[in-house]
Amino acid sequence: MPKSPATQQGMSLVEIMISLGLGAFMLLGIISLMASVSSTRSALANTSDQIENGRYALQLLSEDLALAGFYGMYHPGVGVATYTLPDPCADTTNISDLGFAASPMQMPAPLVGYPATSTLPTCFAADAVSDSEALVVHRVEPRQVDTSTITTNDVPYLQTADCETGTPFIMSANAADLILQIKDCSTLAAAWPYVVRSYFISPCEDCSGGGDGKPTLKVHEFSGGVLATRALVAGVEDMHFSYGMDLDLNGSPDCYTSDPTADAAPTGCSGGWEVDDWKNWANVVSIRVSLLVRGAVATGGDTAKTFDLGRASRSGPFSDGYKRQVYSSVISVPNVGGVRESE
Repeated sequence: MPKSPATQQGMSLVEIMISLGLGAFMLLGIISLMASVSSTRSALANTSDQIENGRYALQLLSEDLALAGFYGMYHPGVGVATYTLPDPCADTTNISDLGFAASPMQMPAPLVGYPATSTLPTCFAADAVSDSEALVVHRVEPRQVDTSTITTNDVPYLQTADCETGTPFIMSANAADLILQIKDCSTLAAAWPYVVRSYFISPCEDCSGGGDGKPTLKVHEFSGGVLATRALVAGVEDMHFSYGMDLDLNGSPDCYTSDPTADAAPTGCSGGWEVDDWKNWANVVSIRVSLLVRGAVATGGDTAKTFDLGRASRSGPFSDGYKRQVYSSVISVPNVGGVRESE
Protein backbone atom coordinates (compact mmCIF):
# COMPACT_ATOMS: atom_id res chain seq x y z
CA MET A 1 0.00 0.00 0.00
CA PRO A 2 1.22 3.47 -0.65
CA LYS A 3 2.35 5.45 2.39
CA SER A 4 0.10 8.27 3.63
CA PRO A 5 1.54 11.81 3.49
CA ALA A 6 3.49 12.83 6.59
CA THR A 7 1.47 15.02 8.95
CA GLN A 8 2.74 18.44 10.09
CA GLN A 9 4.65 18.00 13.32
CA GLY A 10 5.30 21.77 14.09
CA MET A 11 8.54 23.78 14.15
CA SER A 12 11.67 22.78 15.87
CA LEU A 13 13.16 24.83 18.69
CA VAL A 14 16.01 25.90 16.43
CA GLU A 15 13.57 27.23 13.82
CA ILE A 16 11.63 29.13 16.46
CA MET A 17 14.79 30.73 17.83
CA ILE A 18 15.90 31.77 14.38
CA SER A 19 12.47 33.29 13.62
CA LEU A 20 12.42 35.21 16.91
CA GLY A 21 15.95 36.49 16.25
CA LEU A 22 15.03 37.71 12.78
CA GLY A 23 11.84 39.33 14.11
CA ALA A 24 13.72 41.07 16.93
CA PHE A 25 16.35 42.31 14.48
CA MET A 26 13.65 43.74 12.18
CA LEU A 27 11.79 45.31 15.12
CA LEU A 28 15.01 46.93 16.34
CA GLY A 29 15.54 48.40 12.88
CA ILE A 30 12.02 49.79 12.78
CA ILE A 31 12.37 51.31 16.27
CA SER A 32 15.73 52.85 15.32
CA LEU A 33 14.22 54.31 12.12
CA MET A 34 11.27 55.78 14.03
CA ALA A 35 13.58 57.31 16.64
CA SER A 36 15.75 58.85 13.90
CA VAL A 37 12.72 60.27 12.09
CA SER A 38 11.35 61.68 15.37
CA SER A 39 14.69 63.28 16.22
CA THR A 40 15.02 64.75 12.73
CA ARG A 41 11.48 66.04 12.88
CA SER A 42 12.08 67.70 16.26
CA ALA A 43 15.31 69.30 15.03
CA LEU A 44 13.57 70.55 11.88
CA ALA A 45 10.69 71.99 13.93
CA ASN A 46 13.18 73.70 16.25
CA THR A 47 15.05 75.20 13.29
CA SER A 48 11.82 76.29 11.63
CA ASP A 49 10.65 78.00 14.83
CA GLN A 50 14.03 79.74 15.14
CA ILE A 51 13.86 81.03 11.55
CA GLU A 52 10.28 82.19 12.00
CA ASN A 53 11.14 83.99 15.26
CA GLY A 54 14.01 85.82 13.57
CA ARG A 55 11.89 86.77 10.58
CA TYR A 56 8.99 87.91 12.74
CA ALA A 57 11.20 89.99 15.05
CA LEU A 58 12.72 91.82 12.08
CA GLN A 59 9.25 92.39 10.63
CA LEU A 60 7.97 93.93 13.89
CA LEU A 61 10.97 96.24 14.14
CA SER A 62 10.80 97.17 10.44
CA GLU A 63 7.14 98.15 10.63
CA ASP A 64 7.64 100.34 13.70
CA LEU A 65 10.94 101.94 12.66
CA ALA A 66 9.44 102.85 9.29
CA LEU A 67 6.93 104.99 11.21
CA ALA A 68 9.48 106.63 13.53
CA GLY A 69 8.98 110.39 13.49
CA PHE A 70 5.52 110.12 11.97
CA TYR A 71 3.63 113.12 13.39
CA GLY A 72 0.41 112.98 11.43
CA MET A 73 0.08 115.52 8.63
CA TYR A 74 2.88 117.68 9.97
CA HIS A 75 6.63 117.50 9.54
CA PRO A 76 8.92 120.30 10.71
CA GLY A 77 11.43 119.89 7.89
CA VAL A 78 15.19 120.22 8.21
CA GLY A 79 16.31 122.73 10.81
CA VAL A 80 12.80 124.02 11.65
CA ALA A 81 12.27 122.36 15.02
CA THR A 82 14.52 121.46 17.91
CA TYR A 83 14.39 117.73 18.53
CA THR A 84 14.22 116.67 22.17
CA LEU A 85 15.35 113.48 23.92
CA PRO A 86 12.57 112.94 26.49
CA ASP A 87 12.57 110.25 29.16
CA PRO A 88 10.85 107.16 27.66
CA CYS A 89 9.52 106.40 31.14
CA ALA A 90 7.34 109.54 31.17
CA ASP A 91 3.69 108.55 31.67
CA THR A 92 2.32 112.00 32.34
CA THR A 93 -0.05 114.20 30.40
CA ASN A 94 2.45 117.04 30.89
CA ILE A 95 3.34 117.67 27.26
CA SER A 96 6.74 119.20 28.03
CA ASP A 97 7.74 115.93 29.73
CA LEU A 98 6.92 114.14 26.49
CA GLY A 99 9.24 116.47 24.56
CA PHE A 100 6.72 118.74 22.81
CA ALA A 101 6.52 122.52 22.77
CA ALA A 102 4.96 124.93 20.27
CA SER A 103 7.05 128.03 21.00
CA PRO A 104 9.89 127.58 20.44
CA MET A 105 8.93 124.55 18.39
CA GLN A 106 10.12 121.28 19.88
CA MET A 107 9.35 117.66 19.05
CA PRO A 108 10.83 114.31 20.19
CA ALA A 109 13.58 112.90 17.99
CA PRO A 110 12.13 110.07 15.87
CA LEU A 111 14.68 107.60 17.25
CA VAL A 112 16.86 107.47 20.35
CA GLY A 113 19.15 104.52 21.05
CA TYR A 114 21.00 103.19 24.07
CA PRO A 115 24.30 101.41 23.31
CA ALA A 116 25.25 98.35 25.34
CA THR A 117 27.57 100.43 27.55
CA SER A 118 24.89 102.99 28.50
CA THR A 119 22.46 103.06 31.41
CA LEU A 120 18.98 101.95 30.40
CA PRO A 121 15.87 103.90 31.44
CA THR A 122 14.66 102.97 34.91
CA CYS A 123 11.19 101.81 33.83
CA PHE A 124 12.53 98.70 32.07
CA ALA A 125 16.18 98.41 33.18
CA ALA A 126 15.32 95.76 35.79
CA ASP A 127 13.59 93.64 33.14
CA ALA A 128 16.51 93.79 30.67
CA VAL A 129 19.74 91.81 30.43
CA SER A 130 22.69 93.74 31.80
CA ASP A 131 24.28 94.52 28.42
CA SER A 132 21.13 94.94 26.35
CA GLU A 133 20.95 97.69 23.80
CA ALA A 134 17.65 99.56 23.55
CA LEU A 135 15.92 101.59 20.89
CA VAL A 136 13.15 104.13 21.52
CA VAL A 137 10.67 105.07 18.79
CA HIS A 138 8.62 108.29 19.01
CA ARG A 139 5.58 108.74 16.76
CA VAL A 140 1.81 108.92 16.60
CA GLU A 141 -0.46 106.02 15.72
CA PRO A 142 -1.25 105.82 11.97
CA ARG A 143 -4.96 106.30 12.62
CA GLN A 144 -6.93 109.50 12.93
CA VAL A 145 -9.45 110.12 15.69
CA ASP A 146 -12.43 112.42 15.29
CA THR A 147 -11.64 115.18 17.77
CA SER A 148 -15.30 115.56 18.72
CA THR A 149 -15.36 111.96 20.01
CA ILE A 150 -12.50 112.41 22.50
CA THR A 151 -13.96 112.37 26.02
CA THR A 152 -10.96 111.53 28.23
CA ASN A 153 -8.09 113.68 29.46
CA ASP A 154 -5.48 110.97 30.01
CA VAL A 155 -4.35 110.19 26.44
CA PRO A 156 -2.00 112.64 24.63
CA TYR A 157 -3.10 113.55 21.09
CA LEU A 158 -1.31 115.44 18.35
CA GLN A 159 -3.46 117.71 16.19
CA THR A 160 -2.11 119.45 13.09
CA ALA A 161 -3.59 122.41 11.24
CA ASP A 162 -4.38 122.89 7.56
CA CYS A 163 -5.91 126.31 8.21
CA GLU A 164 -3.22 129.01 8.35
CA THR A 165 -3.42 130.17 11.96
CA GLY A 166 0.27 130.39 12.82
CA THR A 167 0.05 127.33 15.08
CA PRO A 168 1.26 124.25 13.15
CA PHE A 169 0.33 121.71 15.80
CA ILE A 170 -1.15 121.21 19.26
CA MET A 171 -0.15 118.37 21.56
CA SER A 172 -2.50 117.85 24.49
CA ALA A 173 -4.36 115.28 26.55
CA ASN A 174 -7.19 117.74 27.05
CA ALA A 175 -9.81 117.55 24.30
CA ALA A 176 -10.74 121.18 24.89
CA ASP A 177 -7.25 122.24 23.74
CA LEU A 178 -7.59 120.58 20.34
CA ILE A 179 -8.99 123.51 18.39
CA LEU A 180 -7.03 123.47 15.12
CA GLN A 181 -8.99 123.29 11.87
CA ILE A 182 -8.75 121.84 8.36
CA LYS A 183 -8.55 123.94 5.16
CA ASP A 184 -12.08 125.31 5.45
CA CYS A 185 -11.01 126.98 8.72
CA SER A 186 -14.23 125.86 10.42
CA THR A 187 -14.08 122.09 10.80
CA LEU A 188 -11.93 120.64 13.59
CA ALA A 189 -8.92 118.72 12.36
CA ALA A 190 -8.49 115.07 13.35
CA ALA A 191 -6.16 114.07 16.19
CA TRP A 192 -3.51 111.35 16.37
CA PRO A 193 -2.81 109.28 19.55
CA TYR A 194 0.81 109.60 20.68
CA VAL A 195 2.88 106.48 21.36
CA VAL A 196 6.43 105.71 22.57
CA ARG A 197 7.94 102.22 22.18
CA SER A 198 11.24 101.09 23.72
CA TYR A 199 12.70 97.80 22.47
CA PHE A 200 15.16 95.76 24.58
CA ILE A 201 16.27 92.19 25.37
CA SER A 202 14.97 90.47 28.50
CA PRO A 203 16.45 87.27 29.99
CA CYS A 204 12.98 85.71 30.28
CA GLU A 205 9.66 85.65 28.48
CA ASP A 206 7.78 85.13 31.75
CA CYS A 207 9.92 86.59 34.51
CA SER A 208 7.70 85.59 37.43
CA GLY A 209 9.10 83.17 40.01
CA GLY A 210 12.71 83.55 38.88
CA GLY A 211 11.95 83.53 35.16
CA ASP A 212 11.63 80.84 32.52
CA GLY A 213 15.13 81.32 31.08
CA LYS A 214 13.89 82.18 27.56
CA PRO A 215 15.67 85.29 26.19
CA THR A 216 13.00 87.49 24.67
CA LEU A 217 12.61 90.67 22.65
CA LYS A 218 10.31 92.94 24.65
CA VAL A 219 8.82 96.38 24.25
CA HIS A 220 8.09 98.96 26.93
CA GLU A 221 5.21 100.96 25.54
CA PHE A 222 3.49 104.23 26.36
CA SER A 223 0.17 103.95 24.55
CA GLY A 224 -3.31 105.07 25.46
CA GLY A 225 -1.81 107.07 28.30
CA VAL A 226 -0.53 103.88 30.00
CA LEU A 227 2.98 102.46 30.42
CA ALA A 228 3.31 98.68 30.06
CA THR A 229 5.91 96.06 29.13
CA ARG A 230 5.03 93.09 26.95
CA ALA A 231 6.92 90.21 25.39
CA LEU A 232 7.19 90.16 21.60
CA VAL A 233 9.39 87.31 20.36
CA ALA A 234 10.96 84.54 22.46
CA GLY A 235 14.44 83.30 21.56
CA VAL A 236 15.92 86.70 20.64
CA GLU A 237 19.07 86.62 22.72
CA ASP A 238 20.93 89.73 21.59
CA MET A 239 20.56 92.67 19.22
CA HIS A 240 22.77 95.39 17.84
CA PHE A 241 21.90 98.66 16.09
CA SER A 242 24.09 100.61 13.69
CA TYR A 243 22.72 104.03 12.80
CA GLY A 244 22.94 105.45 9.28
CA MET A 245 23.89 109.13 9.61
CA ASP A 246 22.87 111.67 6.98
CA LEU A 247 25.50 114.34 7.58
CA ASP A 248 25.07 116.27 4.33
CA LEU A 249 21.25 116.43 4.71
CA ASN A 250 20.44 114.81 1.35
CA GLY A 251 18.38 111.95 2.80
CA SER A 252 20.95 109.16 2.33
CA PRO A 253 23.24 107.68 5.00
CA ASP A 254 26.86 108.82 4.71
CA CYS A 255 28.21 106.50 7.40
CA TYR A 256 27.09 104.08 10.11
CA THR A 257 27.87 104.27 13.81
CA SER A 258 26.85 102.36 16.91
CA ASP A 259 26.72 105.52 19.03
CA PRO A 260 25.48 108.86 17.63
CA THR A 261 26.13 110.41 21.07
CA ALA A 262 29.92 110.02 20.81
CA ASP A 263 31.74 113.29 21.40
CA ALA A 264 34.26 112.60 18.65
CA ALA A 265 33.16 111.68 15.15
CA PRO A 266 33.49 107.92 14.47
CA THR A 267 35.57 106.69 11.56
CA GLY A 268 33.98 107.80 8.29
CA CYS A 269 31.60 110.26 9.98
CA SER A 270 33.85 113.28 10.28
CA GLY A 271 32.07 115.72 7.96
CA GLY A 272 28.96 117.22 9.55
CA TRP A 273 29.24 115.44 12.91
CA GLU A 274 27.42 117.43 15.60
CA VAL A 275 28.37 118.06 19.21
CA ASP A 276 24.74 118.14 20.41
CA ASP A 277 23.27 114.67 20.82
CA TRP A 278 19.80 115.67 19.59
CA LYS A 279 21.23 116.95 16.31
CA ASN A 280 22.93 113.65 15.61
CA TRP A 281 19.78 111.67 16.46
CA ALA A 282 17.89 113.97 14.11
CA ASN A 283 20.27 112.88 11.31
CA VAL A 284 19.55 109.13 11.60
CA VAL A 285 17.90 108.09 8.32
CA SER A 286 18.38 104.30 8.48
CA ILE A 287 19.23 101.55 10.95
CA ARG A 288 21.10 98.30 10.44
CA VAL A 289 19.46 95.80 12.82
CA SER A 290 21.19 92.53 13.76
CA LEU A 291 19.43 89.95 15.93
CA LEU A 292 20.95 86.83 17.49
CA VAL A 293 18.19 84.22 17.78
CA ARG A 294 18.58 80.85 19.47
CA GLY A 295 16.46 77.71 19.23
CA ALA A 296 13.84 76.82 21.82
CA VAL A 297 15.60 73.62 22.94
CA ALA A 298 19.21 72.48 23.17
CA THR A 299 20.00 70.17 20.25
CA GLY A 300 23.80 70.08 20.36
CA GLY A 301 24.79 73.22 18.46
CA ASP A 302 28.36 73.98 17.37
CA THR A 303 30.11 74.97 20.61
CA ALA A 304 32.98 76.70 18.75
CA LYS A 305 30.85 78.94 16.53
CA THR A 306 30.91 82.73 16.92
CA PHE A 307 28.47 85.30 15.55
CA ASP A 308 28.96 88.67 13.88
CA LEU A 309 26.37 91.26 14.91
CA GLY A 310 28.38 94.21 13.61
CA ARG A 311 30.22 94.98 16.84
CA ALA A 312 33.98 95.30 17.16
CA SER A 313 34.15 91.72 18.46
CA ARG A 314 32.08 88.67 17.61
CA SER A 315 29.63 87.12 20.08
CA GLY A 316 30.28 83.65 21.50
CA PRO A 317 31.26 80.93 21.43
CA PHE A 318 28.44 79.42 23.49
CA SER A 319 28.68 75.98 25.08
CA ASP A 320 25.07 75.31 25.99
CA GLY A 321 23.93 73.13 23.09
CA TYR A 322 21.56 75.71 21.57
CA LYS A 323 21.72 76.46 17.87
CA ARG A 324 21.87 80.15 16.96
CA GLN A 325 21.59 82.30 13.87
CA VAL A 326 22.06 86.01 13.10
CA TYR A 327 19.28 87.83 11.22
CA SER A 328 20.03 91.28 9.80
CA SER A 329 18.25 93.98 7.87
CA VAL A 330 18.72 97.64 6.97
CA ILE A 331 15.59 99.66 7.72
CA SER A 332 14.97 103.14 6.32
CA VAL A 333 13.43 105.94 8.36
CA PRO A 334 11.37 107.65 5.62
CA ASN A 335 9.90 110.34 7.88
CA VAL A 336 13.42 111.73 8.18
CA GLY A 337 15.25 110.76 5.01
CA GLY A 338 12.29 111.04 2.65
CA VAL A 339 11.60 114.65 3.56
CA ARG A 340 15.24 115.60 2.97
CA GLU A 341 15.27 113.98 -0.47
CA SER A 342 12.35 116.16 -1.54
CA GLU A 343 13.85 119.43 -0.29
